[in-house]
Amino acid sequence: MAVATTAIQHIDNNSKLRQRVISALKTGGIQALGQMLNHPAATFVIAALEDWQKSKDI
Repeated sequence: MAVATTAIQHIDNNSKLRQRVISALKTGGIQALGQMLNHPAATFVIAALEDWQKSKDI
């Protein structure tokens, strides 16, 4: 969970990275990201990114 929180903070604080992540999520989707990460912490990161993306769409 700490990894997910740190990743979201890093993405949120970097506007260029934030736009790239949003674009990648819209293009490839959350599941594609999960397959790409293939890491035990990926589940937490994906859930956090999903929540983060929803909050940015509002």
